[in-house]
Amino acid sequence: MRNELDLKRYQSASVDLNDDDIPEVIVLAKDRDYCGSGGCTLFILTPTADGCRVVTRMTVTRPPVRVLSTSSHGWRDLAVRVAGGGSLQPYDVALRFDGRAIRPVRASLSACQSRPVAAS
Repeated sequence: MRNELDLKRYQSASVDLNDDDIPEVIVLAKDRDYCGSGGCTLFILTPTADGCRVVTRMTVTRPPVRVLSTSSHGWRDLAVRVAGGGSLQPYDVALRFDGRAIRPVRASLSACQSRPVAAS
């Protein structure tokens, strides 16, 4: 991961998000360059023949990152807590694959829909 994203501090977890039996890597940066008062940058990487491709890069993300029971375009939906960007209160955001990338969709999410992703 350090070579792919040039991060020194991060949390990561591997989970197959698109049912191809090859795990994607969810990375939450912890470097000062990638964090601010609203949270840190989240990356979702998928393996390629040449290494990894960044499917998503999202700022102002806070843990936990959760895998939802729903799917969009063959990829599992995720949920994260976001803050900053002028918002006074943190809120949960669903992340859905739109056929090209995983993008945020503001939503009210129930904890019973999801399971946390274990960080390594």
